[in-house]
Amino acid sequence: MGVLAMIIIYFILGALVVKVGIDNSKNTHYVRELLEEVRELKEIIKQQNKREDYDDLH
Repeated sequence: MGVLAMIIIYFILGALVVKVGIDNSKNTHYVRELLEEVRELKEIIKQQNKREDYDDLH
């Protein structure tokens, strides 16, 4: 009986570890997407600033 309880507990703990790993992987993916968006926005802002500087000179 004790061995069966241990197996069940190990199974539950294993499932939780897998779930946490999957959630962490999804979060990492979302963070990478957000960083890419921030880089794109930063590039757009730089381009707009260059245009404004050029317009100010002319």
